[in-house]
Amino acid sequence: MKSPFKIGFWGGFILGVVVCLSMDIMLGGSLGGGWGEAVSNDLYRIIGVRYATSHPVVILGVIAVISLVGLIGGLMGGLFVSFTARLFATIQARAYEQKDRPDKREDPTKIGQL
Repeated sequence: MKSPFKIGFWGGFILGVVVCLSMDIMLGGSLGGGWGEAVSNDLYRIIGVRYATSHPVVILGVIAVISLVGLIGGLMGGLFVSFTARLFATIQARAYEQKDRPDKREDPTKIGQL
C-alpha cells in the first residue's frame, strides 16, 4: 500500500465509523431503533432466538457491522485519494514535460486559426 492509499483509507474509515455512529445516536429513536435493535432482529430472523440489545452477541454484531461500514468507507477513500494523487502527478509531469521542451509548445497566436 502506498502512502496516498493509506491516508485515504484511514480518512474514509474514520468518516464511515463517525457517520455510522452519528446515525445511531441521532436517528436511532425516530426510526424505531439503532444498530443494536437491528442486529437483535436479524439474529432473531436467522437463528430464531431473541437477544436483548445489551447481550454480548448483539454487541459483537454491532461492532462487526460498524467495522464493515468503516472498511467499505476506507476502501472507497483509499481508491479516491489514490486516483486523485495519480491524476495530479500526471498533470504535473505533463506540465514539466512541456516546460522543458519549449520548441514543442504551440504558438499561442496560431491557436484556433486554420
